[in-house]
Amino acid sequence: MSEAAPRKFAESKTIQQKILTIFMKMISYANRYQWFALCLLLMSNLLQAQITDYQHLSLQKAIEIGLIQNKKIKISHLKDEMFETREKDLKMEKLPDVEFHTSYNQVTNLFQHEDGVFAKATKYNIINGMYDFTLSASIPVYMGRKIKNTEKKAAIDTEISSLKTHLNERQLKMEIITAFLQIHHLKEQQHLINDKMKEDSVNIKQVKALKANGVVTVNEVLRTSLQLSNHKMSRTELDNDIQIAEHKLKTMLSLPENQEMHVETEDLISENAEIPYINELTETALHRNESVEIANKNLTLKELDQKITKANYLPKITAGGEYFLKYPNMMFYPPEPYAYRLGMIGINLTYPIENLYKNKYKMQEAKENITLAQLQIEENEENIRHEVYEAFKKFEETEEKVKIAEEAINQAKENYRIVKTKYANKLSLITELIDADNAYLEAQSNLISVKINRQLKYYQLQYTIGNL
Repeated sequence: MSEAAPRKFAESKTIQQKILTIFMKMISYANRYQWFALCLLLMSNLLQAQITDYQHLSLQKAIEIGLIQNKKIKISHLKDEMFETREKDLKMEKLPDVEFHTSYNQVTNLFQHEDGVFAKATKYNIINGMYDFTLSASIPVYMGRKIKNTEKKAAIDTEISSLKTHLNERQLKMEIITAFLQIHHLKEQQHLINDKMKEDSVNIKQVKALKANGVVTVNEVLRTSLQLSNHKMSRTELDNDIQIAEHKLKTMLSLPENQEMHVETEDLISENAEIPYINELTETALHRNESVEIANKNLTLKELDQKITKANYLPKITAGGEYFLKYPNMMFYPPEPYAYRLGMIGINLTYPIENLYKNKYKMQEAKENITLAQLQIEENEENIRHEVYEAFKKFEETEEKVKIAEEAINQAKENYRIVKTKYANKLSLITELIDADNAYLEAQSNLISVKINRQLKYYQLQYTIGNL
């Protein structure tokens, strides 16, 4: 018994160690799976963070989405790529033209009718198999700078396309901003109507209580209820207008129609917007507006067109070479049954004399196009100056309108308070109270409109001078 005890103890200890080892492995595997699960969770959270929160869509985020997804912008970028491809293609025109030609022909023997077509012909045996292998190359040396100027035109076309893309992006930004301000305007009007409806409900209860006490007539109760109905109708219209405006925004952003979306419009309105002097604004517009640069580049295009047309008056020089292997040798007579090799290299000069009289009116047209482009530059600058002036004056106008609207709302509020007090003392009619209420509501609505319009005019001014 005493010898078996230590043996059992040792066996028990070994089993415990094995169980502990297995347990530790299980913990290790569990930790691995935990880490793997944790990594998956972190990756999931990261991807989720990258997903746009359309329930809290800010103006900046909407602009970012629009610049990526809008179909018009995508088309503009594709056109940019197409012009770049064309520019690269034209650069290949300077490379030599290389051609390889091979042929094989089986020729019959020669039958010569010495005594007429209908007489017996004399047969002559000739070399029946003929073949050749030819490698030729040519490269333009001088084309009156036509190729070079064509390349320049392609590069300018690419630049113009890029400017138009930038202009389209700015236009999209302005459209998105306008949509956000419109939605904000509608929501503010909606909040105003909702507050009025709550006030109407309180007024109806008060008038009904007065009716129960015989103080007011049924007509006054009906007029108060009609006021609430009118406000309900306005709210229905506003709800519908908000849905339409949001649908329009989805279209701008190329979002699906069933996409749930709630725009954040709380921080759109800035009370203090500093505007520089009109002269500074005009100079900024003339330097930043894409139409100015496009008009100038269009003039350069017309000048290049004139140079390309003028190149038709100049001689054309090309260099080329040819190397061939032929059979039989046809350079001697009679042909010899030998293959022969020959190489040639040289310069070709051509001068199309007809261009001296054919290009007369083309040159005249090119000059007229240059004059037209110059006038378009002047006209464009005049239009920009007027657009800046108009945008500036419209913004100034909104500043004055805000002050007037703020005064009007104070007057309407005080008038409503006085009439409401008089009505409570039976010194005025229900119609006067409703008219005062409507006037106060109109003043509140007008203040919302002019403030939002001021912000819109500010953005339009920034767009006009090229800052947006």
